[in-house]
Amino acid sequence: MRKIVWIVLGLAVLYLLWHLRIYRIDGTSMNYGLIEGDMVLTWRDDTGPIARGDLVVVRHPEDPKERLYLKRCAALPGDRYFEKDRRFYLQIEGNSTRTRKLANLYHLEWVSRGKEGIFLKEPCGRYYGIVHDPWLAVPHELDHLPLSTIPPGHYYTLGDFRDNSADSRFYGPVPRSWIRSRAIFIFKFPRRWRELIAIEEADAE
Repeated sequence: MRKIVWIVLGLAVLYLLWHLRIYRIDGTSMNYGLIEGDMVLTWRDDTGPIARGDLVVVRHPEDPKERLYLKRCAALPGDRYFEKDRRFYLQIEGNSTRTRKLANLYHLEWVSRGKEGIFLKEPCGRYYGIVHDPWLAVPHELDHLPLSTIPPGHYYTLGDFRDNSADSRFYGPVPRSWIRSRAIFIFKFPRRWRELIAIEEADAE
Protein backbone atom coordinates (compact mmCIF):
# COMPACT_ATOMS: atom_id res chain seq x y z
CA MET A 1 0.00 0.00 0.00
CA ARG A 2 2.79 2.41 0.92
CA LYS A 3 4.50 1.70 -2.40
CA ILE A 4 1.34 2.62 -4.30
CA VAL A 5 1.10 5.89 -2.35
CA TRP A 6 4.68 6.81 -3.27
CA ILE A 7 4.03 5.96 -6.92
CA VAL A 8 0.94 8.17 -6.95
CA LEU A 9 2.83 11.00 -5.26
CA GLY A 10 5.69 10.63 -7.72
CA LEU A 11 3.32 10.78 -10.69
CA ALA A 12 1.62 13.84 -9.19
CA VAL A 13 4.97 15.59 -8.82
CA LEU A 14 5.93 14.75 -12.42
CA TYR A 15 2.56 16.04 -13.61
CA LEU A 16 3.05 19.33 -11.78
CA LEU A 17 6.64 19.72 -12.98
CA TRP A 18 5.47 19.25 -16.56
CA HIS A 19 2.56 21.67 -16.38
CA LEU A 20 3.99 24.40 -14.17
CA ARG A 21 6.32 27.00 -15.63
CA ILE A 22 8.29 29.73 -13.86
CA TYR A 23 9.19 32.99 -15.59
CA ARG A 24 11.59 35.65 -14.36
CA ILE A 25 10.58 39.29 -14.86
CA ASP A 26 13.00 41.02 -17.22
CA GLY A 27 12.35 44.65 -18.11
CA THR A 28 10.31 47.50 -16.69
CA SER A 29 6.93 47.26 -18.42
CA MET A 30 5.25 45.86 -15.28
CA ASN A 31 6.79 48.32 -12.80
CA TYR A 32 6.35 48.72 -9.95
CA GLY A 33 4.04 45.94 -8.90
CA LEU A 34 6.46 43.54 -10.58
CA ILE A 35 10.09 44.46 -11.03
CA GLU A 36 13.11 42.79 -12.57
CA GLY A 37 14.00 39.62 -10.71
CA ASP A 38 10.49 38.80 -9.52
CA MET A 39 9.25 35.34 -10.49
CA VAL A 40 5.85 34.32 -11.85
CA LEU A 41 4.45 30.80 -11.61
CA THR A 42 2.12 29.85 -14.47
CA TRP A 43 0.16 26.85 -15.69
CA ARG A 44 1.66 25.61 -18.96
CA ASP A 45 -0.57 25.69 -22.05
CA ASP A 46 -3.51 27.06 -20.06
CA THR A 47 -6.71 26.87 -22.10
CA GLY A 48 -9.07 28.09 -19.39
CA PRO A 49 -11.11 31.29 -19.50
CA ILE A 50 -9.29 34.60 -19.14
CA ALA A 51 -10.64 37.41 -16.99
CA ARG A 52 -9.98 41.13 -17.04
CA GLY A 53 -7.01 41.83 -14.81
CA ASP A 54 -5.35 38.44 -15.28
CA LEU A 55 -1.59 38.41 -15.75
CA VAL A 56 -0.92 36.49 -18.95
CA VAL A 57 2.15 35.24 -20.76
CA VAL A 58 1.71 36.28 -24.39
CA ARG A 59 3.77 35.90 -27.53
CA HIS A 60 4.74 39.24 -29.01
CA PRO A 61 3.42 39.09 -32.60
CA GLU A 62 6.09 41.43 -33.97
CA ASP A 63 9.10 39.98 -32.18
CA PRO A 64 11.24 37.98 -34.67
CA LYS A 65 12.61 35.92 -31.78
CA GLU A 66 9.03 35.09 -30.68
CA ARG A 67 9.86 35.98 -27.09
CA LEU A 68 7.18 35.78 -24.43
CA TYR A 69 5.94 38.85 -22.56
CA LEU A 70 4.05 39.20 -19.32
CA LYS A 71 1.10 41.60 -19.64
CA ARG A 72 -2.23 42.28 -17.98
CA CYS A 73 -5.46 41.43 -19.76
CA ALA A 74 -7.32 44.75 -19.92
CA ALA A 75 -10.25 43.85 -22.19
CA LEU A 76 -12.12 40.77 -23.39
CA PRO A 77 -13.87 39.91 -26.67
CA GLY A 78 -16.77 42.30 -27.28
CA ASP A 79 -15.44 45.05 -25.00
CA ARG A 80 -15.09 48.54 -26.42
CA TYR A 81 -12.20 50.82 -25.57
CA PHE A 82 -10.36 54.01 -26.45
CA GLU A 83 -7.27 55.83 -25.20
CA LYS A 84 -7.01 59.53 -24.42
CA ASP A 85 -4.17 61.44 -22.75
CA ARG A 86 -2.45 58.15 -21.88
CA ARG A 87 -5.53 56.89 -20.05
CA PHE A 88 -7.37 53.68 -20.99
CA TYR A 89 -11.18 53.71 -21.11
CA LEU A 90 -13.27 50.53 -21.20
CA GLN A 91 -16.90 49.68 -21.91
CA ILE A 92 -17.85 46.18 -20.75
CA GLU A 93 -19.07 44.03 -23.67
CA GLY A 94 -20.10 47.21 -25.49
CA ASN A 95 -22.93 47.61 -22.97
CA SER A 96 -23.18 51.07 -21.45
CA THR A 97 -25.84 50.10 -18.89
CA ARG A 98 -23.83 47.19 -17.57
CA THR A 99 -20.71 49.34 -17.45
CA ARG A 100 -22.50 51.99 -15.39
CA LYS A 101 -23.83 49.36 -12.94
CA LEU A 102 -20.34 47.90 -12.55
CA ALA A 103 -18.90 51.36 -11.92
CA ASN A 104 -21.48 52.07 -9.21
CA LEU A 105 -21.09 48.65 -7.60
CA TYR A 106 -17.30 48.86 -7.27
CA HIS A 107 -16.96 52.64 -7.06
CA LEU A 108 -15.02 52.87 -10.31
CA GLU A 109 -14.44 56.16 -12.06
CA TRP A 110 -16.40 56.55 -15.29
CA VAL A 111 -16.96 59.08 -18.05
CA SER A 112 -19.75 59.66 -20.53
CA ARG A 113 -18.92 59.77 -24.23
CA GLY A 114 -22.28 61.03 -25.43
CA LYS A 115 -24.14 58.66 -27.71
CA GLU A 116 -21.34 56.11 -27.38
CA GLY A 117 -22.23 55.62 -23.72
CA ILE A 118 -20.43 55.10 -20.42
CA PHE A 119 -16.77 54.05 -20.13
CA LEU A 120 -14.69 53.07 -17.11
CA LYS A 121 -11.54 55.14 -16.69
CA GLU A 122 -8.46 52.99 -16.01
CA PRO A 123 -10.51 50.29 -14.23
CA CYS A 124 -7.43 48.16 -13.47
CA GLY A 125 -5.88 51.11 -11.67
CA ARG A 126 -8.14 50.59 -8.68
CA TYR A 127 -6.76 47.12 -8.02
CA TYR A 128 -3.29 47.07 -9.58
CA GLY A 129 -0.34 49.45 -9.56
CA ILE A 130 -0.89 51.14 -12.90
CA VAL A 131 1.94 53.63 -13.42
CA HIS A 132 2.14 56.76 -15.58
CA ASP A 133 5.28 58.87 -15.85
CA PRO A 134 4.60 62.40 -17.16
CA TRP A 135 8.32 62.93 -17.68
CA LEU A 136 8.58 60.23 -20.33
CA ALA A 137 8.01 61.28 -23.92
CA VAL A 138 5.68 58.75 -25.51
CA PRO A 139 4.64 58.04 -29.10
CA HIS A 140 1.26 59.15 -30.38
CA GLU A 141 -0.15 55.61 -29.94
CA LEU A 142 0.00 56.09 -26.18
CA ASP A 143 -1.77 59.44 -26.22
CA HIS A 144 -4.80 58.73 -28.37
CA LEU A 145 -6.42 55.59 -29.71
CA PRO A 146 -9.79 55.64 -31.53
CA LEU A 147 -12.86 53.90 -30.20
CA SER A 148 -12.56 50.21 -31.10
CA THR A 149 -14.17 46.86 -30.32
CA ILE A 150 -12.26 43.72 -29.33
CA PRO A 151 -13.02 41.10 -32.00
CA PRO A 152 -14.23 37.59 -31.08
CA GLY A 153 -11.53 35.34 -29.69
CA HIS A 154 -9.11 38.22 -29.03
CA TYR A 155 -7.78 39.91 -25.89
CA TYR A 156 -6.33 43.34 -25.19
CA THR A 157 -3.15 43.23 -23.12
CA LEU A 158 -1.31 46.13 -21.45
CA GLY A 159 1.76 46.62 -19.29
CA ASP A 160 1.22 48.08 -15.83
CA PHE A 161 3.85 50.76 -16.52
CA ARG A 162 1.68 52.23 -19.24
CA ASP A 163 4.23 54.75 -20.53
CA ASN A 164 6.98 52.17 -21.01
CA SER A 165 5.36 49.06 -22.44
CA ALA A 166 5.10 47.45 -25.87
CA ASP A 167 1.62 45.96 -25.85
CA SER A 168 -1.74 45.83 -27.64
CA ARG A 169 -1.72 49.59 -28.20
CA PHE A 170 0.95 48.93 -30.82
CA TYR A 171 0.10 45.47 -32.21
CA GLY A 172 -3.61 45.26 -31.42
CA PRO A 173 -5.66 42.61 -29.59
CA VAL A 174 -4.07 39.17 -29.60
CA PRO A 175 -5.82 35.88 -30.44
CA ARG A 176 -6.30 33.37 -27.64
CA SER A 177 -3.74 31.04 -29.21
CA TRP A 178 -0.99 33.61 -28.56
CA ILE A 179 -1.66 33.57 -24.83
CA ARG A 180 0.44 30.73 -23.48
CA SER A 181 -0.53 30.79 -19.82
CA ARG A 182 -1.84 32.78 -16.85
CA ALA A 183 -0.03 33.66 -13.67
CA ILE A 184 -1.22 31.64 -10.69
CA PHE A 185 1.37 32.82 -8.16
CA ILE A 186 3.89 35.66 -7.92
CA PHE A 187 7.17 35.53 -6.03
CA LYS A 188 8.03 39.09 -5.10
CA PHE A 189 11.46 39.83 -3.75
CA PRO A 190 12.02 42.45 -1.03
CA ARG A 191 11.87 46.03 -2.27
CA ARG A 192 14.23 48.72 -1.10
CA TRP A 193 13.35 52.33 -1.74
CA ARG A 194 16.78 53.30 -3.06
CA GLU A 195 16.89 50.31 -5.40
CA LEU A 196 13.52 51.21 -6.91
CA ILE A 197 14.69 54.77 -7.53
CA ALA A 198 17.81 53.42 -9.24
CA ILE A 199 15.82 51.45 -11.82
CA GLU A 200 16.60 52.82 -15.28
CA GLU A 201 13.70 52.92 -17.71
CA ALA A 202 14.21 51.33 -21.11
CA ASP A 203 13.94 54.59 -23.05
CA ALA A 204 15.50 56.93 -20.48
CA GLU A 205 18.30 59.08 -21.82
